[in-house]
Amino acid sequence: FLMDEPKVAVLRHYASPYYDPQKAHEYYMRTRELKGRSTTSLNDEGKKIWSYTKNNIKSEKAAKVKEEQEKRDQKITELREKAEATKEQISSRLKELNEALTQNASDRKKSIDTDKDSDLEEIEKESSSQKERIDNKKDAEIERLMAIEIPSGLSKRVAERTAKIAKLRNDAKSDKAKISSDAKTDKASVRTDATNKKVKVSSDTKEEKAENQANAKSERAKVSSELKAAVKSVREAYKAAKADLDSSYEQTYQDEFDKIQSEYKKVKKSKKKSSSSSKKTSHPLSYYIRK
Repeated sequence: FLMDEPKVAVLRHYASPYYDPQKAHEYYMRTRELKGRSTTSLNDEGKKIWSYTKNNIKSEKAAKVKEEQEKRDQKITELREKAEATKEQISSRLKELNEALTQNASDRKKSIDTDKDSDLEEIEKESSSQKERIDNKKDAEIERLMAIEIPSGLSKRVAERTAKIAKLRNDAKSDKAKISSDAKTDKASVRTDATNKKVKVSSDTKEEKAENQANAKSERAKVSSELKAAVKSVREAYKAAKADLDSSYEQTYQDEFDKIQSEYKKVKKSKKKSSSSSKKTSHPLSYYIRK
């Protein structure tokens, strides 16, 4: 009875979210070379299960690592886009400030020219007025002299009057020449003063623009520095996350391997005993079994 008892194959299915019996067999047939933990302690079924399970764990880990990489890359892209937008805002603000300075300088120069023209006109008007007064005074004095009747035959008195009139005209001419000369000097001074003022406006504007440029450059450098630090932080966070995944999945590998090893441990074959010793140690019921 004992000899005829059929051997019953116990079908056990390894329970794990990383294991599918049918797909495991297909995978095992495709790849026989096992790497990593030694499988010498596993039976053939255990090797097949471990090979497939390990691959699924590896795939899951790779997917999560890729997810972390995508998060890292997305964050870095966002940081760079934000930094670029900030730099564009800085450049735009710099352009606006410099355009405002240019317009302000232009307005100030126009104002200087307006004041200059007004001063020149005032000098010219005052000069003309002074000359007119001189001429009027001269003409009035000449008219007064001419109104004095000189009896005929007094040529000496006529000559004296003629000399006085000539002197009045020469003095008037000399006075007007001096007024013209003074007006010319005053006008030159006004023009020089206006030119100097406009040169200073240009110089001040140039300095302010240079200061704005330096400030913008400093701000852009700060943005670049902050971007570099932020990107470094994101990359370090990714490294930390990957290290956590490596550690976590290393434990998962070990846990799954330990479970498989406990269920599919290879049974060591015992050495065959000699026939003589076998007879000596045969079971007492073997005779009846053979019968």
